[in-house]
Amino acid sequence: MSSGVALRIGSVIALISLAGCALNFFDEREAWRDQTERACYQQKLVVPSYFQEPSREIDGRGACGIEQPLRVNAFESGVVSVGGSEVVLGCMMTYTMEKWIRNAVQPAAQQRFGMPVTEILTMGTYSCRSRNNRHGDKLSEHAFANAFDVAGFRLADGRTIRVKSDWRNGDPVSQAFLRQTLISACDYFTTVLGPGSNRLHEDHIHIDLAHHNAAGTSRYCRPKLEMPPPTFDPNAPMVSLPPAPGTAPAASMEQRTFTYRWDDQLGTPDATVTGTANSAAVAPAVPADDGAPVRLPPASVPLSYAE
Repeated sequence: MSSGVALRIGSVIALISLAGCALNFFDEREAWRDQTERACYQQKLVVPSYFQEPSREIDGRGACGIEQPLRVNAFESGVVSVGGSEVVLGCMMTYTMEKWIRNAVQPAAQQRFGMPVTEILTMGTYSCRSRNNRHGDKLSEHAFANAFDVAGFRLADGRTIRVKSDWRNGDPVSQAFLRQTLISACDYFTTVLGPGSNRLHEDHIHIDLAHHNAAGTSRYCRPKLEMPPPTFDPNAPMVSLPPAPGTAPAASMEQRTFTYRWDDQLGTPDATVTGTANSAAVAPAVPADDGAPVRLPPASVPLSYAE
């Protein structure tokens, strides 16, 4: 081999190593990924909208990418925005996020703070990379738009609850809320990793829909936590979203008014909601569920896992 050819080959190898954390360019995407996404659309689990728009296929390096991605800027028809910008997610991940936010996150926020979440903060979704960017490791679920890193939540009064600052050092109510969201996520997602699982997840909660076995039914949830006691912020006024049209108003009680960010297709900057003060007797912050969460049976999985 001539020195010129050897130099070019060496340069290519170096570039691949720098660019892709040793991604295998010849890997093929597992068949279940595209099959699951197609079934999600066929069953209309997600109906494309202004808040969740179809986007072009992503055909990344090696097996990276997704056939029919969605650009998501909000959940719950615009009630819960995504960190001020849109993210890329698959259909099934979007559907499961909707279920988790509606059935678990919002009730937890209402229980702990007396008001709903209006924004979910993220540290990222799609990224063609290996797990934790480690050389030679398997591809992360982020490489398939099948994961979401939760950095925190913004409440209706503008308060922000962050994993990085509040998981260990926040007030008892904020700590309890974050732990409750992680515990509930284990009922919806197949992988959940938060502070205490490993050093790389001290500032966010990673959630995804990876297949840890052939059937895709096993789960990996770390750290293992007990549900925190029903702590509540005694100074928080109770606020719920406006009742659905045609819904009878609740009994007359002391009222307070809040203004919070509301992103919708009309570009309305603010919306006003009212709720009872310091009382659990408020209307639910979210509409009734149309189905049970995806509950998966426990299974034997490796003792350590990272994304």
